[in-house]
Amino acid sequence: MNRISRTDGSAFTRRNEAWSEATELSSSTFRVRLGGPFRGAWLANLCCRLAERQISIDHVHARLTADDIWIAELHVLGQGALDLDYVAVAEETEINTKPAFFIDSYRLLESRDYGGTLMLTLEAPDSLGLLGSLLTRLALLGLVPVELHIETRAGRAFDSLWLCAAGGGPPPTDAPDAVAQVLDRSCRSASRS
Repeated sequence: MNRISRTDGSAFTRRNEAWSEATELSSSTFRVRLGGPFRGAWLANLCCRLAERQISIDHVHARLTADDIWIAELHVLGQGALDLDYVAVAEETEINTKPAFFIDSYRLLESRDYGGTLMLTLEAPDSLGLLGSLLTRLALLGLVPVELHIETRAGRAFDSLWLCAAGGGPPPTDAPDAVAQVLDRSCRSASRS
């Protein structure tokens, strides 16, 4: 069942089991809720597409439930946020993103959450496309989040992600080293600029 409905200040889309609801909070601030059986790097796809449209992500809380259904809430800033079909955008597979991103610091820990994950926390200057670039780079390493909390305060990004292998299950044993290499390069690049 597919359904799209729009009213003043809100939009709802359902595509089979997936759905999205966007609500205007102010003239350029919107709350977007999504749910459904999204797969793979769907969140990286969505974040990259939003950045391409000059829509900035201010806050995110997303997690994969025990039933393999994603529940996500994003607060976004930018014009045109009510006009997007978020489900279709999340399911697109072609990503155009800048692979480089800059962070100030990070912490990477092995966690027992979700049957074994890597917990990544980081702090960075906020920039358009930061989350999409980070998630894309992690996807290229074969890692996807099963839960994430993203918050922007005073121009700074404070992110926490729990990462698993792209096919589900715990990350491979070499994942912490691979992630650390990528993040170390991002920290060094930030210190040179």
